[in-house]
Amino acid sequence: MLRVVENGQAFTLEAEYDGNFWFVKIYAHGNGEKRRRFTYKINHPKDEEAACQRGWELFKERHLNGTSS
Repeated sequence: MLRVVENGQAFTLEAEYDGNFWFVKIYAHGNGEKRRRFTYKINHPKDEEAACQRGWELFKERHLNGTSS
């Protein structure tokens, strides 16, 4: 699991491996709620941490306009 705060918004990333692919789920937190935003299917990371990092890079690039924390 990876926790990230970007521009004051909190996110949690959770990765699951099915034997072939990593499925990285990205959740946004706000107003006491946890809401799933996206799930990415990633095939090349070697472990959960790398999968979460790659999922965050994709989400940030596509949905947060590449802004940095």
